[in-house]
Amino acid sequence: MRSILVTRPQPVADEFAEKLRREGYTAFIAPMMEYIGVPADLSDIASYQALIFTSTQAVHIFADLSPQRGLPVLTVGDTTAAAAIKVGFNDVHSAKGNSTDVAALIKSETPKLHLKRILHLCSADTGDDITAAAAKTGVTIIRRAIYKAELVDTIPDDVAAAFQRGAIDTVMLFSTRTAENFVKIMIKKGLQPNAAKLEAICISQQVASAIRELPWRVVKVAPQPRLESVMQALREQDRQPERRARVERRQVNAMVDEHGHVDSSAYAGPNRRQGDRRTLARRRRQNRVWHEKMKFVNRSILTFAFMFIAIVLAGVFLMAPEYARLRTPAYGATSYQTRGSVFSRLISWLHGTSHSAADVASSVASSAADMVVNPGSASFSRVLSNVAALHQQSGGDAEISEALDRLRTALASPDVHSPDDVTRTVDNARDQDKTLNSLFGSVKGRDVGAAAMLLALNEFRSDVNGDRPYAQDLALLKKLTGDDPRMNRALENLAPYAESGVMNRQALQTELSGLAGDIVTAQLQGQDISVQDAAKRRFARLSRASNVNQIQGSTPDAVVARAQLMLDQGDTRGAMRELEKLNGASAEAARPWMANAANTVEADQSSDELTQGVLQEVSGVGGASMTSLLSLLNANTNGSSGVIAPATP
Repeated sequence: MRSILVTRPQPVADEFAEKLRREGYTAFIAPMMEYIGVPADLSDIASYQALIFTSTQAVHIFADLSPQRGLPVLTVGDTTAAAAIKVGFNDVHSAKGNSTDVAALIKSETPKLHLKRILHLCSADTGDDITAAAAKTGVTIIRRAIYKAELVDTIPDDVAAAFQRGAIDTVMLFSTRTAENFVKIMIKKGLQPNAAKLEAICISQQVASAIRELPWRVVKVAPQPRLESVMQALREQDRQPERRARVERRQVNAMVDEHGHVDSSAYAGPNRRQGDRRTLARRRRQNRVWHEKMKFVNRSILTFAFMFIAIVLAGVFLMAPEYARLRTPAYGATSYQTRGSVFSRLISWLHGTSHSAADVASSVASSAADMVVNPGSASFSRVLSNVAALHQQSGGDAEISEALDRLRTALASPDVHSPDDVTRTVDNARDQDKTLNSLFGSVKGRDVGAAAMLLALNEFRSDVNGDRPYAQDLALLKKLTGDDPRMNRALENLAPYAESGVMNRQALQTELSGLAGDIVTAQLQGQDISVQDAAKRRFARLSRASNVNQIQGSTPDAVVARAQLMLDQGDTRGAMRELEKLNGASAEAARPWMANAANTVEADQSSDELTQGVLQEVSGVGGASMTSLLSLLNANTNGSSGVIAPATP
């Protein structure tokens, strides 16, 4: 079994070396870095809702600095999570990856843990990747260094001697800095020729790139940047000589005839046939896969064709009465002149020529598609579709946010007063910003201001629905909406919650579930514990009801069960009316939730009024359909907490 040099810092190096020895390897230790604690103020730790650790060393140093173990812990990987559990933390969540995975973990755990501020305990030279990756989650991350890493400028004498006599055949490297330091020490000690006999196993491609100066025999990179992946790469490398030995034995056996003479031609027989059989089997599998794919494509084409024919025939059937009325000159000349360009083109075509049923169906289908894709001549629906497409791309959220920031800065100029000023300013910003230009697409002229208003509204609704602050969105909408009293009133009502955001329905459900037990037992404090347990069991039984009418009574458990069911069904106001029936200690326990729910309801109502006002403004430009734009808005933002119906302009 091979001998391995571990370059990790102490005390992690000792633990890892022991792990290698248990698996039968010989381990040498030469730390390339050492950790030194730095003064850190942890007196404000109670103001955070969670801690982030991105290294086991940070866990160990924090454990020596503070007795606090009550906060939830988020870690970058399973090894750090295991270290946190070992020092006494109970609520530990692992991202199983990198800084981007930690950001995703923060987003998924925020509703359950009510995260607003998180303390990232790290090294003084740790990058700010997590703060950048988590910028869109709405959670504030504070970095605080509790240690620093210093490079070691030599290797132990026993390790240098082992290199000289060829007793080490593998070096394991876990970071770019330690890898660069290892190369520097090897050159300084005159040991670089010995690297030609060494194999390097690196945790990432970046680490492998840092050791190119040495003439390694083999450089292997772990498939994932995790400790277990490094061990997997080591084990797989050990199995390769065994496989080569088996192949060599099979080749020798094939080349020896019955007289013990080596016959090279004999090797081509069984091994070649075995290779042919494997190639044939692989070819057959590929053919089966190809045939299955073609069958799927054919079925899809037939299904689409049948659906298209059905839609066309249904359109012909539905339009037939209307077409009969249009054939009368009095009706056809006047009724549809004001119904938009799609209807006008269709009617002109019907009156101008004589056509078969198939032609009529084709025209109806084409016009219907035009209405869906381009509901207005200004192509406002295309703007929303462009926004949705960019949101789906990697880094798209940041691009949109930066583009809107630049647009907001341009419109903040004191020279922007009239709608013409807005149009000119947006056009200039669009010329200088390729993201804005791609979002606006083919929108031109006076429609540009309306499209900018619609874009700002889309981002505002996304932030409100995502339980995020929306102060910047309001500022941009205020500039674009001008002096409209209805929209200004809605903007003023939304302003008090702009910096903190309001809870969406999912967050309200989570908060009410957490408070339910306290509300039910609030008036039973001081009584026997069995009485409180009986109330909790009764509440649990009532909570399983699927209809509000099934829950009778005015006791706190019945009131809370009805409120939860109403909230689950989307009736926030109904849930508030139910909880208003509580009194005494139970009402006091429910008060925090009632305050949050009242803010949400008020913000939802103002958001709906603002949406209606913007859609009325936009629908007056270019013939855009309010219904189509609202459908796209709801699709882009996963709906709204309220129910918005298009108003009559």
